[in-house]
Amino acid sequence: MFEKTENMSWIENELKALKEDDLYRKLRSLQLTRSGVRAVWQDRELTLFCSNDYLGLAHHPRMIQALKKAVEQSGAGAGASQLISGHSQIHQEFAAQTAVFKRKEAALIYGSGYLANLGAISALAAKEDLIVMDKLCHASLIDGARLSGAMVRVFPHKRYERCEELIKNAPEAQKKWIISDTVFSMDGDSADISELIRIKEMHGAMLLLDDAHGTGVFGLEGRGACEDQGLEPGVDVLTGTFSKAIGILGGFVCASAAVVDYLVNKSRPFIFATALPPALCAAGIQAIEIIRDSPEIRRKLWRNIQKLHEGLSGAGWQTGPIHSPIMPVIVHGEKEALAISEKLLERNLLVPAVRYPAVAKGQARLRVTVSAEHDEEDIRNLVYAFNTLTQR
Repeated sequence: MFEKTENMSWIENELKALKEDDLYRKLRSLQLTRSGVRAVWQDRELTLFCSNDYLGLAHHPRMIQALKKAVEQSGAGAGASQLISGHSQIHQEFAAQTAVFKRKEAALIYGSGYLANLGAISALAAKEDLIVMDKLCHASLIDGARLSGAMVRVFPHKRYERCEELIKNAPEAQKKWIISDTVFSMDGDSADISELIRIKEMHGAMLLLDDAHGTGVFGLEGRGACEDQGLEPGVDVLTGTFSKAIGILGGFVCASAAVVDYLVNKSRPFIFATALPPALCAAGIQAIEIIRDSPEIRRKLWRNIQKLHEGLSGAGWQTGPIHSPIMPVIVHGEKEALAISEKLLERNLLVPAVRYPAVAKGQARLRVTVSAEHDEEDIRNLVYAFNTLTQR
């Protein structure tokens, strides 16, 4: 038995409070299968409506083949940071392909999207600077802003007139940054990128956008939300992750060659973290090619989104308009969200309840995510389950 120390007894009190407030979380061990929307749990096959693998590329044959080939050639890990010996030719090619895909001059690869945001913002913004950001920005953007030491101001979600006021009326700053997600991870709605660019240009600011949930999903070529809105040139720094529609792990920062060179020299999460395994870079290159070559996967994803939205909103569930593969079903109360999630699980449907602090208090929800791998029966089963468990 491990001994409990008195100076850590506060932990148990904190955990008890989380349980009383219906905010306690625990891990669920799934046996993953060769499908991004199927898993086994307690000898039951579950259909997953919670993965961010929107295109199902994590299990695409070309991805797996590229991964296997690279593992045999380069091994399981990179061995060091990219500035030591971890930057291989495949890392360089992956960065170059990412930059071309995102229509930027250069790209830098990080170990995760979280590290990319942390590393970019904390290096590019300084104590004398101003950061103005959307209230619903991802935690990695918020943490990067805090770590930078810059003066941080927050505007209500998508209230761009307030964003402009904060930029205009803030104390003198050496540099001004506007920061936002392109697609917001909990509501699934999209930023008005054209308005952010207008404000940036009007007030001499710089714009950093996180396209984590837009990459691979939006645009004629799947390049993301900026392509979809025809506004790629107006964004100074574009960050994102390879862990959503790309189907692997890692993050990126795309910008001018000068910005990327600066980050190589100043970004601590890049300098001090071990590089991605080369095999993941090989799989990522394949993912970008698949997205370019196979627009039918993206079309299937959007058909699934449309069908599910029609089914849930038609029965009175509060889902809001269609914006992305993220479809929040708002139920407000934490206890109610947990209860619905458990009832869905009894029907072998995994849709986790999202609660504070991931969303504001009183805004608990079932965060449904849709994949191109879901078939029509999957969609029908989820709609039927929602509409028979609780009458809205």
